[in-house]
Amino acid sequence: MQPTLLPTERALVLLDDGPRGCRVSVTQDYLPPPVADALFASLHAEAPFETEAPVLFGQARVVRRRTCSFGEPGVRYRYSGLVREAHPWHPALVPLLGPLQESTGTRFNYALCQVYPDGAAGIGWHADDERDLDPEAPIASLSLGAARDFQLRLGRSGGAVVDVRLAHGSLLLMGGRTQQHYQHRLPPRARCTTARVNLTFRCLKVY
Repeated sequence: MQPTLLPTERALVLLDDGPRGCRVSVTQDYLPPPVADALFASLHAEAPFETEAPVLFGQARVVRRRTCSFGEPGVRYRYSGLVREAHPWHPALVPLLGPLQESTGTRFNYALCQVYPDGAAGIGWHADDERDLDPEAPIASLSLGAARDFQLRLGRSGGAVVDVRLAHGSLLLMGGRTQQHYQHRLPPRARCTTARVNLTFRCLKVY
């Protein structure tokens, strides 16, 4: 069964797969440019990014993107053989949390923050379906800096059913059971020479 796709031009909804309970939407101008500019500059300069070596096909491999995380005390996220314990919310993020949680109807307790230094840095097909995550909660992805392509596919094979360029200050919302049925990726782009910072706000289980 193929998902119902809606036009991406000027539309907020990118995918509405009712039978599977999956929905993906984007707001390209979620943050006004001055706010997006200031947040990008602050996080790019101040976030405690660390080199990442996820386990891929049974082997730890150093990748170009670097990560850190923010959130509530004691919240940690385990994925691909890594553990990221949340630093306290960065001061620049605090004013955004209330409006984000109100607009999505979700109380996020964690944000994974990643910096892609240039277009050679990307991330392959995957789903955010780790057991630390609340499977019923949406994931809100805030893009800052260089515009990069985001692709979504059904299952673990085949071509992308959604291909959208995420602008500086955009918010992508993956809701329902998207992570259980779809995979997504950020493909490399050789001509991109500037950095992108991405924040994915999540609901993690607290053990």
